[in-house]
Amino acid sequence: MPTDLDALLSSIRDCKTYEALTSRRAIIKENKDAATAVDVVRALRDAEVYALVWGVFTAALEQGAPIVAHDRARDELYIAMDKQDDSAIEGASIIYEASFIALNKAHEEASKLVDDAIKAVTDDAAKAAPGVDGIDAIADAAAADMCSAAINRHLVQQDVIYPSEQPSADPFRDYYDKQRQIRNITSPVEEACQAYVNEHVIRARVVAELKQSLNRYLLVWRKTTTGGGNPLAEQGILERIDEKNETFVLKSTVYRDQRSTVSFSDIGGINTSRTGSGAQSAAAAPGWRSVGIGKWVRSDQY
Repeated sequence: MPTDLDALLSSIRDCKTYEALTSRRAIIKENKDAATAVDVVRALRDAEVYALVWGVFTAALEQGAPIVAHDRARDELYIAMDKQDDSAIEGASIIYEASFIALNKAHEEASKLVDDAIKAVTDDAAKAAPGVDGIDAIADAAAADMCSAAINRHLVQQDVIYPSEQPSADPFRDYYDKQRQIRNITSPVEEACQAYVNEHVIRARVVAELKQSLNRYLLVWRKTTTGGGNPLAEQGILERIDEKNETFVLKSTVYRDQRSTVSFSDIGGINTSRTGSGAQSAAAAPGWRSVGIGKWVRSDQY
């Protein structure tokens, strides 16, 4: 059953322009500031973060609209040229030139709109960070991720990205166009979501990932490096997680009773694909070499 929050988030998604979205967000913030019940404040804060991230998406769409129009005009021109239809080529050329002019004219203004939308997010995240505890920080990041997921669904369901309307002589052309437009829209959204990822969120995500890997073999690349700048690594079965001290323990499968303790803050990456130390697959067959006895042998012989 839809909740009041669902209805509120739906009203945010219904905003078609960044200006409308900004007005909607202002109302949400006003209601949040006036609320006293903890659960209501939290729900409105979720909506506020959601609206900020959706605002970046809306701005990115406005920035992408002239690009889509230009791409469509270009494709219509190519189709007319393929058909060698002089009348169609003339009409398509006029539309293409107009779309090119519109693209250049809109670029600076649209880029500024996206920059403003991202700045609104980063300002909000920076202002909230000192005043929120771990739970609120995690909730803010979750609200941003929820919005990002909704954006991805929206792109698929509404076919916002340039659809393939005409066959192309280049079978990969649609792929390139779509990838470029998706990147132009999703990159600012990812930047906005990342603004809410602070140390509380990172710690929570690390703990969640480690808990899913208890009793599994891990290869952990550390941020700490050797004197030569090479990354250090620890590996073994994840035996214990110490959330209080922000460390975890890996038990060696090679050396009896050997354990390594790694700090959450020293994790550079975690590889869960291994089942033990050493190479993940068999080494290449050894090469041939001369052993000075009148014959060539495999390098693993003698």
